Amino acid sequence: MAEQSGDGLLGDRGGDVAATMTAWADLPAAHLKVALDFWSDQLKLDDGHRAVREKNQNRLNVMGMISGIVLSVASIGSAIGFGIVHDYWMAGIMVSPSVFATLKLFVTRKSDRADVRAAGAALGAITQPGGPQPL
Repeated sequence: MAEQSGDGLLGDRGGDVAATMTAWADLPAAHLKVALDFWSDQLKLDDGHRAVREKNQNRLNVMGMISGIVLSVASIGSAIGFGIVHDYWMAGIMVSPSVFATLKLFVTRKSDRADVRAAGAALGAITQPGGPQPL
């Protein structure tokens, strides 16, 4: 008789299909019923986990978009506010590559080395010794 453990019968997803079918066919009716009941319960459980993961992924995507929108509106509003009070360097910082890199991080949840380099270069240009002259 074929192997009757659950791993050999249910776990062969990429293995020999003919051997798996033969193993299922060799099972007694009572064992087959127990194996199929276990398998259907496991499929229901996996489907429930998959639904929860998709729901959480959707929530994460929506929160990223909301955070990106809030950050971009705050950045542009701050740049306008600093421009009104004639602090042009701070206005420039508010719309610098570092803010765009942060927006990209929130919305796409991915960060590239180029983003980090651009943010570092923008920050380095502002904070160099003997930096910009006050207006």
